[in-house]
Amino acid sequence: FGKIMEEKIRGEDSVRKLYAEHNLSEEGGQKKLTYTIIRPGGLTLDPPRGVAAIELNQGDTKSGRLARADVAALCVESLRYPQLTGETTFECYDADTGAPLATVGLSNIAKKKTDGEAFVSGFERRGITYEELFNGLQKDA
Repeated sequence: FGKIMEEKIRGEDSVRKLYAEHNLSEEGGQKKLTYTIIRPGGLTLDPPRGVAAIELNQGDTKSGRLARADVAALCVESLRYPQLTGETTFECYDADTGAPLATVGLSNIAKKKTDGEAFVSGFERRGITYEELFNGLQKDA
């Protein structure tokens, strides 16, 4: 993909730096600002499957596919739970499409489903509500 992944990481690092600088300069009573970086897998035009079908992961080791409407819902719902999603970065995909990052391109092209158990990173998050899904996300260092 050329240098697109490097540029995405640079962009994410810039967001983190901007928020950190703002929060340092605004200490002493000013409201702290937070960010959430959402890394969707391959975007589809499929109908949304809802929160129970989604898996979140951290560590950039796993990805898959996800309906655009589900990504939009994640973005909106993350605003409702800043105590859980603030200052976090996570990948999102349908759990039954999750695969190791090194193999996900081919499985996305072939629209393959996985059993979800073939590769476990240990950072997966699932839930039947968005609050459950976001619970346990690790804050960025």
